[in-house]
Amino acid sequence: LYTDDSYETEKCGFLENDNFSWAAFHIAFFLSSYVVPLILISVLYMWMLSRLWRSSVGGRSAESKKGKKRVTRLVVIVVAAFASLWCPIQVILLLKSIDAFETVSPFHLSLQIISHVLAYTSSCINPLLYAFLSENFRKAFRK
Repeated sequence: LYTDDSYETEKCGFLENDNFSWAAFHIAFFLSSYVVPLILISVLYMWMLSRLWRSSVGGRSAESKKGKKRVTRLVVIVVAAFASLWCPIQVILLLKSIDAFETVSPFHLSLQIISHVLAYTSSCINPLLYAFLSENFRKAFRK
């Protein structure tokens, strides 16, 4: 409960006097929202690709190898897109937590806004990647 001379209101927030560490919060946020998901998708996609390459489905034909290479390229691009689109805002948040990034200047504020937009773009880019990089996806979409 917050009381001012003219009004009384309730608000939720961090109590600075309870030894709250913004640096620890941002490091935990960085690990839980970027590092762990990046490791998870990398490991799971690598597991999927290793199963794909070890499978005997399609035999050892040139067409089968070509298809596996296309899938591998698509997976690498999807993981790289996630990593590169989320990296700028994560770095900015970490720098802000140690007071190494200020949003006072228009340049820094613009950089932070652009970084947020890039991160949100990550949420909608996968269908576009599949559409442009997968011939089978394009064929199925046309049908």
